[in-house]
Parts: sequence; structure tokens; C-alpha cells
Amino acid sequence: MMTAIDSLRRRLAGGALKPRLPAARMIVAALALTAVLWGSAPLWAGEVLLTRDGLANWLTQKMQPREQKLEMLEGRAVTLERKLKAWEDGHLHRIYLWPDVPRAEYYSPGGAPAGAADMDVPPRIIDGRTMVPLRFVGEALGAEVVWNGETRQVAYILGSRQVLLTVDQSTALVGGRPVEMDTAPRIVGDRTLVPVRFVSQWLGAIVLWDDNLKRVEIRYLRDGLG
Repeated sequence: MMTAIDSLRRRLAGGALKPRLPAARMIVAALALTAVLWGSAPLWAGEVLLTRDGLANWLTQKMQPREQKLEMLEGRAVTLERKLKAWEDGHLHRIYLWPDVPRAEYYSPGGAPAGAADMDVPPRIIDGRTMVPLRFVGEALGAEVVWNGETRQVAYILGSRQVLLTVDQSTALVGGRPVEMDTAPRIVGDRTLVPVRFVSQWLGAIVLWDDNLKRVEIRYLRDGLG
């Protein structure tokens, strides 16, 4: 007579009973196997069988020429920056302004003092922007300044450059094209103030802010077309 043990053996041999793992345990087992293979098995790179250390060396060799090229480009950038600074020092005039100080200082290329000018209204910081009397910035850069009291507009004309600003409006016309400003011209007391950076840059100048000295620096060529 077949015993219960014999019946169980036959069922196992015929595949009727197969041990089953829960899905989560099977996933964990697969991840563990992958980790073991990754840590011990060799890796392929460029059709050459490599160990992990070999792969690191191969990557280093591939990256080294690129790093050398990057260093060369960085060196060229430093050289160009030095040449640009030397050119600016030798060609650009400078104007220095300070908020709440009604006096501007002028310097010739090379840093030699070239005089000063008093403003009837000192520069002011409004909404985080330095504002100056409308005539000062234009005339300092050699532009023709035209004020229309009826329309409350000021026009700057310098060669082929034309800039038109309207009091209390943040849209300017530059060469007839509308350009948005981050702050609008204002009338303070009986004087119209305009954003020095916007006007200067559209007239061809470079404007820098020195936070340590709390100073505005305007760089420009004498003809205003730099």
C-alpha cells in the first residue's frame, strides 16, 4: 500500500508541487543577485573586458585630453580678459556718481582726473535703481537732449542712436522700437530723473555698480559710440 510519504514524493517528482516565494521576496533576491554580480563580475567597455579598476583607468584616459583642452581654453579666456581690460584702461573715459551726492567726477583713459561737475539734483536710488537728472547723463555722453514739457518726454540723440522716454511710463522707444524698463522716469520736486543704466547703455556706454564704494561707474568712448 502506498504511504502518504510515497505519494508526496511522486507529486514532487512530477512537478505537481513547486515551492513558491512571495513576489516581494523574489524581487529582493533579484536585487541581491544583481549587487553581487556588480561587485564581482568584470565589466565591458569598448569591447574590452575590464575590471572595475580597469574601467576607472579607461575613463581617466578618455577624460584627460578633454580636461587638458578645457584648461587651455580657460587660459585663453584669462588672456583675452586681460587684453580687454588693458584696452578699456587705455581707451575708455569714466564718470563716477554717488547716490545723494550732487557731484560727478570725470577721468580720462589711464585714470587721469579730467574734472568734475555739479548737479542741481543729486542722484537718487528709487525702487532699487539709480536715477539722475535727465540732462546730465545725456550731455555727459555727448548726446543731444530734447525735453518736451507738454508730453513730458525726453529724447536722447547720439549719432544713429535715438532714445525716447516718457515720465511715469516704463516703456521707452529705442530707435522707434518699444523697450521695457524696470523703472520709469520720475519727477522729483521740479526735476525729471531718469534711470542712469538704461539711458547710458542704450547710448553705447557700460554701467557698473560698486557695492563696496556705493558708486556708479560709467565707461564710454569720447564719441559715445563704444
